This record gives sequence, C-alpha cells and structure tokens, in this order.
Amino acid sequence: MARRFALALVAILALLLGAFVLARRFAPVRPAPAAPAPRPTAEVPPTPIPARPVTLYFESQDGEGLHPELRDVPAASDDVAFLRSVAAGVVEGPRSADLVRPFPDGWTLRGAYLLRDGVAVLDLAPPRPAPAADAAAPAAPTAPPAPARWQAGGHEEDSAVQALVVSVAKNMPAVTRVLLLVGGEPAETLAGHVDLGHPIAPDLARAVDEPARAQRPPVPTPEPTATPTPPKPPAKKTAPRPAGVTA
Repeated sequence: MARRFALALVAILALLLGAFVLARRFAPVRPAPAAPAPRPTAEVPPTPIPARPVTLYFESQDGEGLHPELRDVPAASDDVAFLRSVAAGVVEGPRSADLVRPFPDGWTLRGAYLLRDGVAVLDLAPPRPAPAADAAAPAAPTAPPAPARWQAGGHEEDSAVQALVVSVAKNMPAVTRVLLLVGGEPAETLAGHVDLGHPIAPDLARAVDEPARAQRPPVPTPEPTATPTPPKPPAKKTAPRPAGVTA
C-alpha cells in the first residue's frame, strides 16, 4: 500500500513538472520594456554680469589732449576692485581706431591699492622676453631675464602716465594722486623721462571736453531700397493714311 502511494506521488510530481515545462515552453514571449526616452536637459542661460559704465581717456592720433571713451566694466563690489577695472582698461588700450594705446603690447596691471589721503597705487607689469635657448650650454638655474626697456620719447611716456592717472581721477574723484610701481617694486621711471619716485597728480587740463566715444561702433543703418518703376506700355501705332484721303 505504501509502495502504491509512493508511485502515485511520483507520478503526480512528474505530471506537474511536465505541465510546468510545457507552460514555460508555449507561453507567449513578452517584449522587453522599452527604455525611457531621455529627457532634454534644460539649458540655463548664463547669468549676465552687471556692468558699470566708465569714461577712460586716451591720446588721439594728432597728439592733442586726452579724449574720452565710454567703456563698460564689471560692476565692482568695492572701490579697490573698481580702481583695478579702470586702470586695467587704460593699460588694455582704446577701442576707437583714432585713439592711441598708451602702453606697448605685453604690459599688464598686476595690482591696485588705495591708501589714505587720496593716494592710489597701481602696480604695472612689463613684458618679459623669453630666455634664449642654448642647447650646448649645460642646464643650470639662471636668474630671470630683466624686463625689456620701454623705448619711448618723453611725450609718449608722459601721455601714457597721464592717461592712466587722469582716467582714475575722473572716475574716482576721491583719488588725487597715483603712485606707480613696476613689477611690485618702486621704479624711477618707465622709459627714462617721467619721474615715478613720488605720487603723480592728474593734469585734468589735458582732458578734452567732448562727447565720449562709444566702445562699440554703431550698427550701420540699411540703405532704403528704391522702388522699381513699372515700364511704360509701348505707344500705339496708327496705320498710315492713303494719299489724298482726309479725315
């Protein structure tokens, strides 16, 4: 009796196993779930940097006075940052083609500071020449090359200094004198003509009183298009009358 029960149980298990295999074999294949479509990334426009208009002064091509030019600089959080923006704009040079860049290529502004009694300090950095490579010489530590001397006349050097000092004084009335450093150190002169051993007062009489030039050229106005004139219809020709026939 126990043997028959065991065989019956084995037969039932075999039937269940076969039914499970057949169900798995003939079951409909479900498609794999589709991948979700990627959502487009929202493009966040860059935050515009607040600008502050300033008036910088540069010498003209004819060398007569310092002429104003409008410029937008980043809005500064304090007076020192604003001083740095004004001075850096002068060293960078004008945008107008009829004005002269005061400093040669390669000159930059290293730093700017405000002292008491209306004195501003501007630290200029001259360009450094690349050291000459000598393959035959052994590699040894050498002193950095000296900055290239600015070969300029007295008028050119004085105009560069006054363009910087006048621009600072015009935009920051609290500044009455400017002390110039070169490479973080006191300097006697820039090109051998202007004495930099003391703070320099702005020569405001050299600032020309005229409308400031815009920093960007105006957008050209398109010329009006001429309206085409319609062609005239050809004149109607009349047949010649026979001789001796009157109207």
